[in-house]
Amino acid sequence: MHRHGDSGTEVPPLVVFAGRSNVGKSSVIRALTGKRVPVGKRPGSTRREIRLEMGPVTLVDIPGFGFMAKRSKRAIEEMKTSVIHTLEEWSDQIVLAVLIIDAFLFREIVERWEKRGEIPIDIEFYAFLSEISPEVIVVANKMDKVRSVDRANVIEYIRMRLTEAVPNRPLNLVEVSARRKTGIGELKGQMEAALRKQGIVEPIW
Repeated sequence: MHRHGDSGTEVPPLVVFAGRSNVGKSSVIRALTGKRVPVGKRPGSTRREIRLEMGPVTLVDIPGFGFMAKRSKRAIEEMKTSVIHTLEEWSDQIVLAVLIIDAFLFREIVERWEKRGEIPIDIEFYAFLSEISPEVIVVANKMDKVRSVDRANVIEYIRMRLTEAVPNRPLNLVEVSARRKTGIGELKGQMEAALRKQGIVEPIW
């Protein structure tokens, strides 16, 4: 599924990693690939896309959207709009989108946005990625922060809200702790299976 860019050169298929600021996108990518992508402690540390060539595909860590440290509300909204436009431009190259959410804070953030009468940004982006990407995997990161007794309810709530948003598409959800590197093996397997559906059989790891 290579296409030719404006210069006539081949453009490899893209696997995009998206998510709100501070959900751990860069940490998940590092746990997956072993490559030292920048990992920041402040929300919004990734301000520009970071590309990693992984055999037949290119992994892209796009800037986080939502709250960013020391940025105005206007600047944050402009960043979100820029991310959306960029992904729309790449839609014919994207073979897989990986949406990373903070499992520990998901419900709190969803309810906070809905109290303001707004569509929660995690839910909005899941619906958006489902429109532009043939395959979407949702990574429930930071599961190590969720108490064992609460895990089933947390995952059930995430499944319910995302399935409501995109009812005609089976939800592919993987539980992960990038910090403890748990669930990473399952995520790799799910990513490989999704890429095989798009005709990419070469290993990427």
